[in-house]
Amino acid sequence: MSVVHERLEVLARLIASSPHNLVSRRDREDVLGRHLQECVALAEVLPVRPGERWIDIGTGGGLPGLVLALCHPESRWVLLDATRKKVEAVRSFAGVLGLDAVECQHGRAEEVAYRSGMREQFAGAVSRALGPLPVVLELSRGFVRPGGVIAAVRGPQWASELDAAAAAMRLLHLHDARVIEVPAGVRETRVVTMRADGPAPAKYPRPDGVPQSHPLEGLAR
Repeated sequence: MSVVHERLEVLARLIASSPHNLVSRRDREDVLGRHLQECVALAEVLPVRPGERWIDIGTGGGLPGLVLALCHPESRWVLLDATRKKVEAVRSFAGVLGLDAVECQHGRAEEVAYRSGMREQFAGAVSRALGPLPVVLELSRGFVRPGGVIAAVRGPQWASELDAAAAAMRLLHLHDARVIEVPAGVRETRVVTMRADGPAPAKYPRPDGVPQSHPLEGLAR
């Protein structure tokens, strides 16, 4: 058994035994099979390079960020979530796993994206369960540097979501959309990637809650 797989089993136990309901009650019985294997498959297709700094937005119980950090130990990772108790749990998980290159931050993306040391400071931003694709793109755009990657894990409706994100891509200056199959086995999964064309538009993301209540898709109609 590889060192990475051993640590994945440790992470699965940590998530399953957490009192913070980081996964559903049903999924607690097989965190490794239902969640971590998908994250490992995601790590294999993401264009992560040694030395790069990436951010996992809406990390929840540390997925996919902790798994990506295990699979790409030569890179640095920021795991962001708006729920403080989840951030504290994930920080403790990172400590148990010895992931020194992982930094856990509490806050909403709408606000954190404007902080010094965070805006346009990342080679890539990834998310697994953050919301509809237009919302994900707006919440992610401020973090990535020019030429950086936004990677959004999507389910079976990825094609219609990508169509709905056309306006957001235009307004956020994103291009080179690609869809990569993630052979996880549990569900039909794709990762949609896009690249930042130049600096992030200064007014995005909009204030707390606005991206969700008034998505860019709707504004362009």
